[in-house]
Amino acid sequence: MDPLTLLAAAQAAYSGIQSAIAAGKQVQSMAGDLSELWGNLAKLTQIAATPPKRQFFSSKGVEQIAIERYTARAEAQELAIRARGLFISQYGLAAWDQIQREVINIRKEIERQKWEEERERAQKLEELRDATAVTLIVMFGISIILCVGIILLGVK
Repeated sequence: MDPLTLLAAAQAAYSGIQSAIAAGKQVQSMAGDLSELWGNLAKLTQIAATPPKRQFFSSKGVEQIAIERYTARAEAQELAIRARGLFISQYGLAAWDQIQREVINIRKEIERQKWEEERERAQKLEELRDATAVTLIVMFGISIILCVGIILLGVK
């Protein structure tokens, strides 16, 4: 996704957070905007960390792409800092810390689930390989028995 598009989405999420806090809404009603802001910041950070590539049909140079990535990430980080400040001023540092702990726990759970799914996928692949090997061995044994039977019946 384009860094400028991600930045626009982050700005929209920040505006949503800002208006929700101004209206005195509860934390639950801002969960989507907070999630979108942090998700876009993570994507921008990831994009900024990858080396820029020049695209064939693009008029932008590598330097311009790198600058766009950097400025979009820097602005998104500034939005995140301002959103944090707004959140803390309204709900307190303890609420912010609790949300951050919950985010960490959710990320750990997601990573654990991914690891388990990958382990299950590898286990199923191993079982499939074993079943295939056994099937091939049995088929080879049956074909040998058939060949020997045909040869013995054909000799009489």
